[in-house]
Amino acid sequence: MNIELFLGRFHPLIVHLPIGFLLFAAVLEGLSRFYKDKFKNLDQAISIALLLGGLAAIGSAIIGYLLAGGGGYDEQTLFWHKWLGISLAVLSLLAWAIKSELIKFHRVSPAAIIVFLLILVSVTGHLGGNLTHGSDYLLVYAPDPVKKLFGKETVEKAALPSTPDSLLVFQHLIKPTLELKCYACHNETKAKGGLVLTNQDDILKGGENGEVVLASHATESPLFQRVTLPQSSQKFMPPKGAGLNYSELKVVEWWINSGASFDKKLSEYDELPEGLTALLMRDYHLDTSPRPIYDLLSAPKLSEANIQDIANAGFNIKTLANNHPLYDVSSSQNGVDAGAINSLLEAKEQITWLNLSNKGVTDEMMQTIGQLPNLTRLMLPNNPISDDGLSYIKELPHLQILNLYGTSITDESLKVIGEMPTLKHVYLWQTKVTNDGLEALAKNRPDLKVQLGADSE
Repeated sequence: MNIELFLGRFHPLIVHLPIGFLLFAAVLEGLSRFYKDKFKNLDQAISIALLLGGLAAIGSAIIGYLLAGGGGYDEQTLFWHKWLGISLAVLSLLAWAIKSELIKFHRVSPAAIIVFLLILVSVTGHLGGNLTHGSDYLLVYAPDPVKKLFGKETVEKAALPSTPDSLLVFQHLIKPTLELKCYACHNETKAKGGLVLTNQDDILKGGENGEVVLASHATESPLFQRVTLPQSSQKFMPPKGAGLNYSELKVVEWWINSGASFDKKLSEYDELPEGLTALLMRDYHLDTSPRPIYDLLSAPKLSEANIQDIANAGFNIKTLANNHPLYDVSSSQNGVDAGAINSLLEAKEQITWLNLSNKGVTDEMMQTIGQLPNLTRLMLPNNPISDDGLSYIKELPHLQILNLYGTSITDESLKVIGEMPTLKHVYLWQTKVTNDGLEALAKNRPDLKVQLGADSE
């Protein structure tokens, strides 16, 4: 049993007594000075209020000293709070002695001391609030002009991104929960158990008893253990207010079990556990269903002049959706020449689907096609393309679907195809590839779907 800490925890209760007595003394002093006719005989009441305020301040300082022994507080803030509290007690008793005429001090009036006491009460109380709730507690919901006056940031918290590719799991899902439920006790000013949860370094460092987040092991992590205890437990966190709700618990559990990354995006996780996708949609309005890759690409708006030039070169060009920056392009002629293919460079960033089926595309033309960086689907069936032509498109960074049905590629091209990491579907019906080559490709790229039986444009 720690009797000192037990008594120290009465400090938040007792600390309000000197505040109340001294404020009462200030009110009486004001009445006696500004309304002399009605309140001219308040000196004795003011003296009693100052005495009680001084005695209560002494008691509060003693109890506060016992509480500070439990640790977990910012040393500099604690130092000033302690000595200003002691000064407040001494000054209160001095004001009482002068007001009661126990000592003569003509150069300083009791009224001036009382005004100074009010300032001292405010500063000491503010520091105490910082120790208990954190340095930003008072201003966190203040209007922007007030925040600016005290040098605080006024930038509003960013809205939760609506897409997994722009959502940082820790920044947008975990940190807000810690801020709401944990920061009051675990911040730079007040670090209960030596634990600070406001930044990555301190979270990884842990507290007095060691690490609190054990990556990939949520149930063994003290942080998760404490927030999942029964609320009746003395070790349950947070000790005051509502605990983490079901959604917050499941997200924190998944985050820890997935490696406790501080910079990973939601889209970078290979697979979400069953039930989490529905939870994210219901409570966070996050749609985690796979999105077409072209939705993740960006490009400047294509001018009407460029669109017309491409159409004049013999192509159909249409957007994928209203106001979408990327285009689906296909040839409207019986065949294409090098000049027509070169016209596509006017929209090289905007073309994402390109269909040149049976248009006489040559290896030389493939060199131009390889300069379209946002291609995600390329249809080239029934064209005189060889292994040399395919080498020109191997660096396309986003290509997912490639149709080479009826071309002259061989097993050499399969090596190139195997080195295209974004490729998901390839069509190789009626080409010169061999079974041995296909087996090697399947071994090298088991994730790649190879179509051999039909043209599935």
